[in-house]
Amino acid sequence: MSETGDSAAATPIFARVRAMVRLGVMRIRRLALMKLPPEESGEVRKYIYGEGALTERYVLMCGLSAGIATLGLLQSSAAVVIGAMLVSPLMGPIAALGLGISSLDGERTIRAARAVGLGALMGVLVGMAITGLSPIRNATPEIIARTAPTLLDLAVALLSGLAGGYATVHRRGETAIGVAIATALMPPLATLGYSIAVGRMDFILGSLLLFLTNLAAIAFAFAVVTRLRGVARPFFHAKMTPQLIAASIAALLLLVTPLGLTLRRVSQEAVAINAVRHEITAVMGDTTDIAQLNVTWPNFEPLSVDAIIVCDRYSDGAEAELTSRLAQRLRAIPEVNLQQLVATNTRAETQAMINAALAPQASAQPPIAAVRQAARVPTLSAWADLSTRTIYLAMAPLPEHGLAGFRAEERRLDSLRPGWRVAVIPPFADRLWVGFADDAVTLDAAQEAELDDIVWALQRWGAARVRLEGFSGRNTGVVASSRAFATARAAAVAQRLRAEGFEVEEIIGDRTVSRALYESGGAARVRSVDIRVTAPQASR
Repeated sequence: MSETGDSAAATPIFARVRAMVRLGVMRIRRLALMKLPPEESGEVRKYIYGEGALTERYVLMCGLSAGIATLGLLQSSAAVVIGAMLVSPLMGPIAALGLGISSLDGERTIRAARAVGLGALMGVLVGMAITGLSPIRNATPEIIARTAPTLLDLAVALLSGLAGGYATVHRRGETAIGVAIATALMPPLATLGYSIAVGRMDFILGSLLLFLTNLAAIAFAFAVVTRLRGVARPFFHAKMTPQLIAASIAALLLLVTPLGLTLRRVSQEAVAINAVRHEITAVMGDTTDIAQLNVTWPNFEPLSVDAIIVCDRYSDGAEAELTSRLAQRLRAIPEVNLQQLVATNTRAETQAMINAALAPQASAQPPIAAVRQAARVPTLSAWADLSTRTIYLAMAPLPEHGLAGFRAEERRLDSLRPGWRVAVIPPFADRLWVGFADDAVTLDAAQEAELDDIVWALQRWGAARVRLEGFSGRNTGVVASSRAFATARAAAVAQRLRAEGFEVEEIIGDRTVSRALYESGGAARVRSVDIRVTAPQASR
């Protein structure tokens, strides 16, 4: 078939597709914007205001729903929490509130707000009572998830409000939509009751803000739908007096303020997350993996950053540098907790990622603060691996404190906390060295003990591969005898390190380096074997 024939055959197909798309757009626009007939609009208004009335049944059902929701939260059972929503009547007064706002009907708005407020109060009181009677007081994941509004919570509330608005206007599927709306409101109320009962101020503020944010989003969505569909009365029929206007403005501010605060928090946390990821890469390098990242920036509170990273070597000043970079970039002083899990090969990196993932799931709280306080050497950071019940302390560099001193401090701290193992991470050194006597090429007892401390440090750093540089004077490698001494010394140390499981590369020390070491440390410094950590390329 010719090219012209192909184009002619394809034209009707594209024309049909365009026609179908145009028809679909027209139907969606008709569904969203077509106004109901005046008679039907009047019936919908009467129905909405009737369902939103404050009655004894409404108060009772709010209490029962809150009770079931509280029990579900304490059990951390999502199924029970969702089941509690089947009896929640909150959709009725919320629909009336949205309709009152869109109609500028102050009297109806105040009535609906009173019903919502009383239902919310009932939910909080029931949550407090059940929490007070329950032996379970710990904050479960279901409770913690409802102590801070996020962008997803806001999206759920808006979509639920839109769905509920259209279902209510057409009086179809109200029960199912009511479940979705109640899901966004009753659990935060039950969480608020729990928080008051246990005295958690941070949970109180978070759950209250989440409830008000969801309420504002849902009421706003109802107001938009009723106005678009012509259910709301025309503005010239508005029933307003100075008192009603003042009350309506107060109610509007009460709804809009938490919504604005939530949007502000969500937006600034999103900016902060991107900044933290970028700066961690800038500080630690492109090969660093972020195992966990938790960034919180509540309104009017400091930015908090908790990060667990997997890197190929430990960096002493990484946390301080990251704090400085974030303060300069975000113009706010953050509280940074950076935990570095050192892994120089694929297996170690995988295990580190698993440990980081398991850590939040453990119930036992590690005594990090107590161990850090007991340390006689300043610590840069501290963290715990809950899967192995190990507390890690990254030590600050002290010139007078050698590897033997740091290792002795680990033994002392490890004996103080039964049930928890303490692992001290000494400051990273680019070069570790083992000295030899003049003309000696074998290890004596003192060198064996020195190598024990070096092996310990390499293991704490997560090293898997090292390079040994043998030296034999300031002019290492110039003559054959010098090369022989350097090679024999490196071989003696290599044999010991290979027995410990390290991958070893042996070389003769560079002549330029040996001269620099001689000038800084004297002749004894260049009768040595230098040990340097290297990362295998295959692990990245």
